[in-house]
Amino acid sequence: MPKACSEAALSLLQCMERSDCCVKDKRSVYECLKLQDDEECKAQRNAYYMCKHSQLNMRTRIRGTRAY
Repeated sequence: MPKACSEAALSLLQCMERSDCCVKDKRSVYECLKLQDDEECKAQRNAYYMCKHSQLNMRTRIRGTRAY
């Protein structure tokens, strides 16, 4: 995993492990991510998406990542 998004990925993983989908429903983190009905981790999911998207966007690669 690239180091640029490792903090966002770790934050998303920890949030998903604490979510009701994983705790109450006994699903895996992968299954809960695929469902995408979890409102608890929406901010972390968006932060991870924006981080990964900025790696692909050439304009952002030149200018650097924005502070949110």
